[in-house]
Parts: sequence; C-alpha cells; structure tokens
Amino acid sequence: MIQQLIKFFRKPIVNFIIQAVVVLVVTRFLCYTGWLIYFLNQPHPPFWDFQWYYVASKLAHQHLSPFNVEIFNQTFCSITKVCGSLPPFVYPPNIIPLIWFLGDFSLDNAFKISIVMHILAIGLALWGANILLESKSRALKSICTISVALIYGLVRDFQVGNIAIFIVVLILWMFILARKNQDILAGICLGLALCKPTLAVLFVLYFLLKKRFSLVFVSVVTVTSLALLGLVLTGNSLTQFLSDSTQGFSLWLKDPSVNPYISISRLDLMVVGPRLFPNNPFFAQLLSNIIVLILVSCVGRYLYLQQSFTAWSKKIYLAEIVLISCLSISINYSQDTSSVMLIPAAVFLLNDLLYQIRHCKFSRKRMSVWLAGVCCVAMQTAVIHGWLIHSLAKHWKVKAGELPYFMKVTIFALPSYAVLGITVSILVLAISSLRQKQVLKFESFNRVSI
Repeated sequence: MIQQLIKFFRKPIVNFIIQAVVVLVVTRFLCYTGWLIYFLNQPHPPFWDFQWYYVASKLAHQHLSPFNVEIFNQTFCSITKVCGSLPPFVYPPNIIPLIWFLGDFSLDNAFKISIVMHILAIGLALWGANILLESKSRALKSICTISVALIYGLVRDFQVGNIAIFIVVLILWMFILARKNQDILAGICLGLALCKPTLAVLFVLYFLLKKRFSLVFVSVVTVTSLALLGLVLTGNSLTQFLSDSTQGFSLWLKDPSVNPYISISRLDLMVVGPRLFPNNPFFAQLLSNIIVLILVSCVGRYLYLQQSFTAWSKKIYLAEIVLISCLSISINYSQDTSSVMLIPAAVFLLNDLLYQIRHCKFSRKRMSVWLAGVCCVAMQTAVIHGWLIHSLAKHWKVKAGELPYFMKVTIFALPSYAVLGITVSILVLAISSLRQKQVLKFESFNRVSI
C-alpha cells in the first residue's frame, strides 16, 4: 500500500497539486506577515480582548479592583474611549501579577509588546508540537507545523490579543516536562496556566489520578501565591472579590458573545442544546448536560482502561493529554480563540497514522475514524470560522439574535460539532490502539515463551 501511495504521489498532476497547496500555505503566512506590519503601523489598531487585560493592569497599578464592575467600566471608558454596556473583567486574581507589566506602558506600546509575545508563543507552540511528534522525518515535521499553524485559534488569538495561546504553550511544555519527570517545572507551568481555569483546571484532576502529587502540590502553591498577590495588588479581600466577581459574572453571562442562544463564536458543547431548543431552556440545558455527561464518562472509562493496562503507572501519555484538552474546551465555556487547545489533537492524529503504518494491518474502519478526526480538525481552521461563519454573520444582526434557526443548528454550529467529533474519534482511536498494544504485547510474550 505504501509503495502504491509513493507511485501515486510521484504522478505529475498529483505532484503539481501538492506543490500548489504548499505555495498557498506559504503565501498565506506571507499575507499574515504583511497584515501584521500594516496592523502595527495603524494609529488605533483594534485591540479587542487585549483592552481588558490592559485596563485591569492599569487599575492594579492604582491599587483599585478590576473585579468591581463600576470601577472597571469607568476606567475602560476613560482609557479606550469605548463606553456603554461592556462585559466585565471575570478572570481570577492570579492573573493580575502576570499582566502587571502592561500597566507600565502606554496602550499602543503595551499592545506591540503583546504582539511580540504572541509571536514567541506561537513559535514555542510549533516547537512543542514537533517535539511531541514521534518521527524525525523533516517532511512529517513540516506537515505537523503546517497542520498546527492552520488551526484558527492560533491566528484569532493573535489578532484579538487573548491569552489562550500562552495557556496552551504552558500546557504543552508542562506535558513535555512531566514526561521527563521534571515535576517542579511542570507544576509551575500548570500553576501559571490556571490564570485561565476553564482551560487548565481539568489537568489538576488528571495529575491527581496519576498520583503525581508533587506536581499538583507545586501547581497549587504557585496559583495560590499568585492569587494572594493579585488580591494585595488590587486592594481586595477574598470576601470583597467574591462579591464583585459574582456580580460581574452574572452581567458577563448576558453579553451577546457569551450567551449560548446568541453567540456565534462559542465552540463548547453547552451551546448545542440552546441552538436546537431556543424556546425551551429546560430541554436545551438537559440535552447539553447529557452530551457532556456521556462524553466525560467515556473519557473516564478510557483513563481507567489505560491505567489498568499500565498497572496504574505514573507515566503520562499523549492520548490522555489530548482527551483532557478536548474536554477542557467542550464541557466549559470556550470561544474560537480556545481552539488552540486542539494542537495536541493534531499531533496525536499524525502519531496515530505513523503507528498504524509501522505496526498494524490496514483497517478500513479505523482509517475512516481517523479521517473523520482529520475532517473535524479541519473545521477549526479559518475556512469555517473566518471565511464561512463570520462572512455569513454579516447578513444578520447577530447580537440581536436574528440568525435563522436552520443556520444556527447547521453552519454556525459546525465548530461545536467538530469539537465533539474530534473528541469521539480520538477516543475511539485511543481505545483501539490500547487493544492493539495488548495484542502485540501478548504475541511478543508468546514468541519469547516459545
């Protein structure tokens, strides 16, 4: 089969198509480079998410609380000149020490620093992905780099100035360090990543399951120290922070970009029910909860099987990290910037293909599952998010909830369906690989016995 594939790829027309695709990918990177140069030279570039971090940092420099809705809105209006009904700052206090440096610069200079940091983070993400790739082939490393770079969140996070890419980098390198038993450094990475708990908190439970208690302890100490420092810098007590954050969270839920019945940027599974049953909140919530419960149960079942197969080893496996990453963006609130959490999934699919080529016979059913996973990852590229969803959304008043029902449950729900498809396909591949490894182990044991 491999020889036939090689002959197929050597055909002139196929070779031409491959070269054309590579040229298009490189051209797109050049376009992004040109866009970046143009963007940084604008007198008032669109800051979007970055403005929230900057205003919070400025308030912390004044020993004021960004978690207080009134204070935050007033300061946001005075700094950015954007006033009115704004979603409040709903991050935990442990993020304050990490964004403290932004307040030392003007808004424009702080954003340029953020852009440079995002470029470095993208480089670290691509480097980490190549480390996790179980092949030294330059061609496969190039394919891995291109696959990861095409994930929409990588670019979207870069454009709006969100911090999701930094969380993913910390998680990637936490995994790399944990595999090398460097639990202190891995714990620090996890503790820093908890500044956005929706993306990182499940990893704490995972490492508890793995009995990597020193790693969990270091992460808890790190996040607690940052949280206490953040409360001190903002002049807050714990009770005052809880009161302010409760008020802010209730207002934040009403924002159109967050509301599951209106938002077109959310990709978590909690929006599936509200889109299918917009006029019945009970059934909408019930359906979403059932989907999430089934998914969590299946992943929990796989983790149990994996631990049983490895005699409850403390060793960390890529399939486990991938599934936890998928759960982090599927069962919790997540938007298109958070799709960078699928970087480990793209690497896993490449590794799985290599494993099948090297050790297993061709299976049409398994290859179909693998292709389904690849297609679901492809739905998290700019083709779906940027060119399809955002372009179509311009024809309706999205914030007013005027999207047609058919569009809500089809095209605008594709990212959510894709996250579910990716998780299920990787779960099936991981479980089947586990069984294959058991068979291979049994066969090798029989050969040794004979």
